[in-house]
Order: sequence, then C-alpha cells, then structure tokens
Amino acid sequence: AIPFKWLHVSTLWVYRAITWAVIGCAFVFALVIVAVRFWVLPNMADYREPIERHLSEATHQRITIGRIAGRWSGLNLQLTLGDIVVYDRAGQPALTLQRVDSTLSWWSLLLWEPRFDSIEIARPDLAVKRDARGVLSVAGIELSDHPDGGGLSDWLLRQEEIGIRDAAITWHDELRGAPKLALEHVDFRFENDGRHHRFGLRAEPPRSLATPLDVRGDFTGRTVTDLAQWNGQLFAQLEYTDIAAWRAWVPFPVSFPHGAGAVRAWLGLKNGELADIIADVQLSQVKTRLGADLPELDLAQLKGRVGWKMLDDGFEVSTSRLGMSTNAYTLQPTDFLLRYHRGAGARPARGELQANALDVEPLVALADHLPFEPALRKEFETYAPRGSFY
Repeated sequence: AIPFKWLHVSTLWVYRAITWAVIGCAFVFALVIVAVRFWVLPNMADYREPIERHLSEATHQRITIGRIAGRWSGLNLQLTLGDIVVYDRAGQPALTLQRVDSTLSWWSLLLWEPRFDSIEIARPDLAVKRDARGVLSVAGIELSDHPDGGGLSDWLLRQEEIGIRDAAITWHDELRGAPKLALEHVDFRFENDGRHHRFGLRAEPPRSLATPLDVRGDFTGRTVTDLAQWNGQLFAQLEYTDIAAWRAWVPFPVSFPHGAGAVRAWLGLKNGELADIIADVQLSQVKTRLGADLPELDLAQLKGRVGWKMLDDGFEVSTSRLGMSTNAYTLQPTDFLLRYHRGAGARPARGELQANALDVEPLVALADHLPFEPALRKEFETYAPRGSFY
C-alpha cells in the first residue's frame, strides 16, 4: 500500500505541474497577443504573400490578395482582404471578390492552417453550374474530387461561419438541360460544427416564378467528395409560386405540368439521395400525373399537406387535411395513407389504404388517375361502391 503522506505529496506535485502549465500557456498566449498587436498588425502588408500561400495550400486553389488590413477586436484578430482573385485549375482568374471581412480563429496556430471564426462577403456575382457529368462548379472552380481531398469546398466546410450579403447568383444545370436561373439579392448564412452543417438562404427569383424564396438546410457529412454519405433535411417556403415552372430545375417525384399557389416543403436526404417529401400546399388550377402510365389529373383546387416517402421495396403517399376539387367532384379534407410494396419473385405486390374519412364516389371517379393496382381498380369498376366512411 502507498503511504498516505507519499500520496499527498504526489497529488500536490500534480496540482503544481498543472498550475505551472496553465500559467505557461497563459504567458505564451499573452506574448502572442502582444506580438500580433504591436509587431504584426503595423506591418500587415508584409504578410500578404505568406497568407496567400497558406490559403492556396489549404484550398488547393491558387489565390492572390491585392490588399490586406488588420485590426484588434477584444481577443479576436479581424482581417479585411481586398481584390481577392481565385484561379481555376487552368490558371485563369475564375472568381474576383472586392472585399472580404473575416475573424481569424486561434485554431489556425494549432492546426497550422487558415481557420476563421467568420467570413463575410458583400455583393459578389457568382455563376454556379452543374455540367453534363454532374460536377458542380462555382465561378468556373470545380467542386469535385481533388487528389489531396475536397479542396476549396472542403476547406469552406471547416470554417465556423460564412456569410454572403446581397449576392447575384446564376444557376445553370446542364445535366437537366435547364435554362439559366438568376437569383437576385441573395443573403446566405452557413454554419459548420465538425460534420454538422446548417445554412439559410433568402433570394429573389424572377417574378414570373415566385415571390422571395426562403431555403434552409441541416445536414451531416464530412466531405464533398463523398456525398453518398450525407444525410439531412432541406426546407423551402414560397408565399406564391408557379410550381409547375420550377420543374425545369426541381426533380419532382410526380409530374406537375401546371399549378400555382403557396408552398412550404421539407425534403429529406438519405445517403445522398432524396428519401421523402412533406409539403403544405394551397394551389389552384393544378395538373399532375401520379404515375408514368396514368392519365393526367386536372384539379381546380388542392389544399392541405401531402407526403411522399421512398421505401426499400416501394413507396408511401400520405395526406393530412387534404382537400381537392375537380369540375365534377369535391373530396373533403381527408387524412389518407397509401403504402405500396412491389412484388419480387413468387411474392406478389401488396399494399394498404387507410383513411379517417373518405367519400367513395369521388375516389372511384378518380381511381383511373391514382396509383392503384389494376386488380383493385377493376374491383372498383365491378362493384361501383357508393357512400362515405367516417
């Protein structure tokens, strides 16, 4: 057994060692602050080239800085960078930023990589593109695989907060063959915490498409080079929109040739793919097709909540207080669930239908437009049911 007095002496030395270590770290930190304040800041212009080099190495992208200035705010070093030019892989200027305000993170000293608590960019013009290969690029800078990692895009994921104010963004999707989409007065906020990423965006699309767009996202993922491992949720809200006009840029799970009104939607992402959609809609003059082999459904009004979920062997469609009307029939607000499982081998296809209140006659009239099995549709025609379930 260890004598108590030796244990006491040992514990005392541990406390002393910790105390001196804390004092030493505080002393070194104080020296760094003094050096930065009285030596680095007055000669900030002399450090422009080293900062360019470190940024270029961290992002795997050549970056030049025309002007640099620094100031001290509490314990934070704030840098203002001007005339920043980011070059593409061919060595041509791809992106120019007139001014970037940033707050340097103290993690930069420990990790020996430029890290920022915040980056603020004002009024940039950005061209975002997805080419025929599915590769994204911003201002000609590809956000694709890099021999040493995700490059600029992964470096941005390691910064604590990024803000963009009053930007103009042009989106060109060559993979979908869509025309260019221009967004004005874009305000964007991006926050990172390890693998957890959150963003918010407000923008003004063309008036023919919608009122100002509000988009928010909450995702988990480590690198842009492996988007198949990303999961999360995307939220979008439009007070008024021509929803059918968005089909050029948005991959709706069903066809939407026509429809206008207000939309609020949540989109779930699982392993990099769309997994579910929940939408609150208030639309008029809706035309939609719920299956490739089904006739078009023409609705005068559609109001309520609609849900769609991809299953391992099928799909699920649900509604909450969803009401619709055609020129001939009106379906009162209903909670509805249709779950379908595809057949495989000797196992036949199967499904289930649930509803808290259901008018049978309008449903029979709409049966040709709904994704029912042919056998079930035939039974509707044979028995011609009438009445209501509550």
